[in-house]
Amino acid sequence: MRLPRQVSKQLAFVPLQDASGTIQLKLSGDDSVLEAMRSTPLESVISVRGTVQARADAVKNAKMRTGDVEVHVTDWQLLNAAEAALPFYPTQCHDTNLPKESLRARYRYLDLRRVALAENIRRRSRVAHAARCFLHSRYFTEIETPVLLRSTPEGAREFLSPTRVPQGTPPSFYALQQSPQQPKQLLMASGVTDRYFQFAKCFRDEDGRKDRQPEFTQIDVEMSFVAGADAAPWRIGGAEVRDTVEGLVHAMWDAAEMQERLPHSFPVYTYTQVMSTYGSDKPDLRFGLSIAEAARDLEAEQALDLLVLPHTTLADGSTLKLSAREISALLQRKDGTRSEIEHFKAHRNDPDALASLLLQKSRHVASVQPTVAQLRELLAPYLDAANLFAPHEPDAKLPRTIRCDVFVARRNLPVHGSSTEMGDLRLRIAETLAARYRAVYSAVPHIMWVTEFPLFTRADQEKQELVQGRWSSSHHPFTAPAAQDVPRLLDALRSAPPDATAIASIHGQHYDLVLNGMEIAGGSVRIHDPALQEAIFRSVLDLSDEETHRFAHLLHALKCGAPPHAGIAIGFDRFMAILCGTSSIRDVIAFPKSSSGADPLFASPAPLEEGPANEMTGQLAAYGLKRAT
Repeated sequence: MRLPRQVSKQLAFVPLQDASGTIQLKLSGDDSVLEAMRSTPLESVISVRGTVQARADAVKNAKMRTGDVEVHVTDWQLLNAAEAALPFYPTQCHDTNLPKESLRARYRYLDLRRVALAENIRRRSRVAHAARCFLHSRYFTEIETPVLLRSTPEGAREFLSPTRVPQGTPPSFYALQQSPQQPKQLLMASGVTDRYFQFAKCFRDEDGRKDRQPEFTQIDVEMSFVAGADAAPWRIGGAEVRDTVEGLVHAMWDAAEMQERLPHSFPVYTYTQVMSTYGSDKPDLRFGLSIAEAARDLEAEQALDLLVLPHTTLADGSTLKLSAREISALLQRKDGTRSEIEHFKAHRNDPDALASLLLQKSRHVASVQPTVAQLRELLAPYLDAANLFAPHEPDAKLPRTIRCDVFVARRNLPVHGSSTEMGDLRLRIAETLAARYRAVYSAVPHIMWVTEFPLFTRADQEKQELVQGRWSSSHHPFTAPAAQDVPRLLDALRSAPPDATAIASIHGQHYDLVLNGMEIAGGSVRIHDPALQEAIFRSVLDLSDEETHRFAHLLHALKCGAPPHAGIAIGFDRFMAILCGTSSIRDVIAFPKSSSGADPLFASPAPLEEGPANEMTGQLAAYGLKRAT
């Protein structure tokens, strides 16, 4: 029950809400009934009998789904009275006055009464149902795989679960699955199905961020008998996975009743293309600001990144541009030091003058040493096309003044990592300007495939302690190399250690699906040759005999005649956040953890309950553990 609106002593209106929505109750006539209703605490649970009648035209509410009708109450009953003072009142919470997130998390059951949050959860159910229906219609088999597995050196930090052991035996642990990667490959090897899926609950011990949770859900898909390399632009195998996922995403998009439409087929870019043009392996194309790359020659070890921001005249006559203070802030690193990116002011209509300026003033240009002709050839079309807005947007036709800001950076070749310094700046510029002019970001969704990632990379900071400085798999160690790179990989494996330059040049049959600058899915064609898989374990990833033995079951399954197979995992929580228009996946999960991984509702994680010392010692001893002193 919501806040009553008393019109007179004998007339009141009360909004009543349940899981299906809100309807207006009309109470009239009996003073005692009106008084009893008015004195009932907000958020109480009541039962109502009455007649549904049309409202008068003058009082119809177009903002309510049930705004054309109301219930004339003949009888009502209080089923459960709420406390007089609740921690907060969901109906009085709006986007601009939400209570602190910590308070809402502690009383999540109250927070779930908010209309927007409740609708997110119900929409999640509808989208999940649509996904299952689509996959079943494509003859996929839904199979559950184990959550309790063995720790393997293949990814992020794991959650460990101790298990009871005989007295005197070293403690043993399960690892909660990071993904069903190995089980689903074993299913393909078994032949029980050639099309598998499940809504898999996965666990990773990662630092909390808006788009991360220690436990999360992914739609896991695997297919056998996939074809090899396809025609450009999809020059890798697994086209069957691509077709399936595009249909699946369309089905979920429609179930969410999204207004904007997705393209029938999603465009395909290579990793090198997006890193060079947008400075990110998950580029946001809802705005313009492409990056121009210049290198002296094909053998160059360094390249220039140039980004031009034209000053744009808006419809109201004002000029959209960065202030000197904003530019200074954008060129500051998180640690307070100044970025290596250089900034110049220039005129867009004079590429020769800008080329001369950069050759004289830019130390990055001096270091990379492009020729004058190269700079002029690069700058003339780039300056003409430079735009803050995406090409298809009406605002892309707004007049651009001749003035512009030019940013120059230098980076090593070949490109590596998930973003470049200029790519990060590109995102921050858009975010800064969008705070003043929201239309910087297009309302049209931008979805794309990114393919042909490097197969191996040196360990990033998150994986450093796991792989101890060795090569790591960019995706995971079961990703197949691109067919055209296999001979070069085999040649590199003949030397000990393998040739680092050759290893770094190998591309994988790995594909990511990116929507509005966020990775929503990632997958690959798998290695089904046991000899190649073991060689990568031992010679490239430098796994010890003991570490390699942890994959003995998978290697043996491949030796038993596993078909070519490929798969993908869709980050369901992240995708739902986009469908619901929220920046945090906590808004699409019924009972999420906090950014630190804690659960204030259930007060977890928690130490063992305090009790007699011998009792706690006995509990721990059953797992081969001892209490810390």
